[in-house]
Amino acid sequence: MLSVLKKLPLSGKIGVGILTVLLMAAIFGPMVLHDPYAQNLIHSLEGPSAEHWLGTDQIGRDLLSRIVVGARYSLLIGIGATLFGAVIGVAIGVFSGYFGGWLEMAMMRLMEMLMVFPGILIALMVIAVAGDGLVNVIVAVGLRAVPIFARLAQTSTHTIREREYILAAKAVGASGFRILYSHVLPALFNSLVVLAALQVATSILVGATLSFLGVGISPEMPEWGSMLNTGRRYIFQHWPLVVFPGLAIMITVLGINLLGDGLRAMLSKQHGRGVVLK
Repeated sequence: MLSVLKKLPLSGKIGVGILTVLLMAAIFGPMVLHDPYAQNLIHSLEGPSAEHWLGTDQIGRDLLSRIVVGARYSLLIGIGATLFGAVIGVAIGVFSGYFGGWLEMAMMRLMEMLMVFPGILIALMVIAVAGDGLVNVIVAVGLRAVPIFARLAQTSTHTIREREYILAAKAVGASGFRILYSHVLPALFNSLVVLAALQVATSILVGATLSFLGVGISPEMPEWGSMLNTGRRYIFQHWPLVVFPGLAIMITVLGINLLGDGLRAMLSKQHGRGVVLK
């Protein structure tokens, strides 16, 4: 891990630093901060102070505590939705790209149909059918990533399946599933890691958009999009309710994008030298 970190360019290291601070705050912050659900109407809409570093919301809850706890939900949605999209999308892509024929045609037409619809529209339709809830949000947001991973896996598998070591594996009688598991998926690893890092950022934004629209997650849960939706009513009366959750989203997405760009630059450099990261 340390060797990989050393090879990252500066942008990637900055991204790792941002995400490390965010993860540490999300894990350990609630242990030392105020209860994010504790209400105190006497101290509602207070500005930053020694007791409440970022102030309080409209019913006296500590804003910093809610933002820190909200990081858990946002990261869970971003990572969970990306994993959901990657597992299903890569499976569809490698199977259709390797075996071809009618399977490839049917799967890719289905993926193209999904890509036609805006991601937020797909997520809204899933929520409308499945109902609210964190798991449903993860599935709804992850579904929009399925065709993206499938297309990358399918096009890359087309190229990989013609390489000499794949043809040699076929010649010695290796099954298609063994070739996919032992040769094709490892060859796709670098590209999938970069795409996954960038998709986490997009998934966080889509999840926050759903919460801002008032669907998916309960408004009482300290999710950043939901906090923005509540805070917009007080934007002129108490600006921290909008500014700080918005900054949290911006900094998180920035850190993930910097990490993704750093990984892409590092892996491209390693590939140019003929080195494969394991």
